[in-house]
Amino acid sequence: MIREQTAFVAVLAVVVVSLLAATQYASPGPAAGSTTTTTTTSFTTTSSTVSTTSASSFSFSPSAPLQVSSVSAQTTKDYATGKVYLTLYVAYKNIGGEAVYVTRGCGSSLSATISSTPVIAENSGVRCLCAEFIAAMNPGDSGSALTPGCWSGVTYQVVHPGTISVEMTLSYWSGVNQQNPGTTSIEASFTL
Repeated sequence: MIREQTAFVAVLAVVVVSLLAATQYASPGPAAGSTTTTTTTSFTTTSSTVSTTSASSFSFSPSAPLQVSSVSAQTTKDYATGKVYLTLYVAYKNIGGEAVYVTRGCGSSLSATISSTPVIAENSGVRCLCAEFIAAMNPGDSGSALTPGCWSGVTYQVVHPGTISVEMTLSYWSGVNQQNPGTTSIEASFTL
């Protein structure tokens, strides 16, 4: 009976995550400076509840080569500790005329600064040891990035419900030998 429940929860989690990923990549995305509405999706397992909320508004610049199509915040409530943790996600597309190179694997091209400190606490976390690599994104390719990940050694804990403002930087490189660094700046707000 427990195996069947565990398998059901695992299948349910995969279906929900797949649906969330499909919604992130299905939209052509807003243009720079646009506003989106808030959407929240949740699922529960025996040990945690995961909710994903799209940004109530976001903007990014420059508008190319990476076009940001969605910005979301995932909160995970750990029933064992009662704590709620935050992970930020960005979906994007290379709309430029040449390949750009981004961090993949156990690493991310996304970094963030959260200005609403009464709502979020940045805590030390367990650092994982895993491989990071640089991958090419050809024109038309889509990708996603998140922060913080276990490689960063930090976690974002939601201390109180509220609205947060986040400044994110999506880093990439271009050129034959990846010699030209570039960034896309993203500003977003969330109600958690």
